[in-house]
Amino acid sequence: MTTTANPKESSGWATWWLLAAGIYNLLWGSITIAFPDLLFDLVGAPRVNYPEIWQCVGMIVGVYGIGYLIAASDPRRHWPIVLVGLLGKIFGPIGFVSALLRGTFPAKFGWTILTNDLIWWVPFALILLDAWRHRQPAQGFLLRFVKETKISAPQQVVFAFHESKDALTRLIPPWEKMEVVKSSGSLLPGSRVILRGKLLGLLPVRWVAEHTEYDPPRLFADRQVSGPFAFWYHHHHILPGDHGSSILRDEVEYRVPMGALGYHLGARFTQRQLQRMFDYRHEVTRRLIESGEWKPEPA
Repeated sequence: MTTTANPKESSGWATWWLLAAGIYNLLWGSITIAFPDLLFDLVGAPRVNYPEIWQCVGMIVGVYGIGYLIAASDPRRHWPIVLVGLLGKIFGPIGFVSALLRGTFPAKFGWTILTNDLIWWVPFALILLDAWRHRQPAQGFLLRFVKETKISAPQQVVFAFHESKDALTRLIPPWEKMEVVKSSGSLLPGSRVILRGKLLGLLPVRWVAEHTEYDPPRLFADRQVSGPFAFWYHHHHILPGDHGSSILRDEVEYRVPMGALGYHLGARFTQRQLQRMFDYRHEVTRRLIESGEWKPEPA
């Protein structure tokens, strides 16, 4: 999986702030895990009945620290980590004020809010603002997937298989829960296919694809008109191989939905799903053609 643009170099000040936040969180978390009663003793608060719960808080803080150290390598690219951290540093004081009003925590406990949360609001907000100002254009989140398989059959046969009326139905993996609801039965430019099913077996989806390029027996292509992706363009190459064989090569350029957030949260998952789907499609195509289970219709 590759992107078409490299992330821009982030500002040094942002890196230093995140390094400081990461080190602070790791130290605070480690001390809390090792000495869960220490903070309560320092502020004169009663010790908790179950110190293991407070140690769990220390573990969470430490995990945040690891996240900040990762984000320090490229704050503009890893802005979602900073966003999650800032939200935690906003909700933490809100929870403290609520506990203070109920008399759960003494006021002295507020010193931890100052060092754990408040002093990080401005730098974290500035890091997010910097990431927004230097955000990559939409094409920066363009992804590419490629799958190749050798098939012991000439190009004309492999291309004819894809033109056969039931080819698409045969190539839909059983776990996809998709069905062809409309098809023009052609790969010619302008022809369309409509698929309907459930994404991940849960979310209803309707996918409309339009064929855009047609060069038998070497190439056909289609693009998503509407569907689950922000962008989808699929080239089906059938290249000559050795000894009369062919190379089936699928090339897909796509963008996941929700822009940068979708890219950071869903790009790797989508890549794995595409790998699984095209592994199935290529294996079915190879098996049907090489075994003779599918044969071209007589001219």
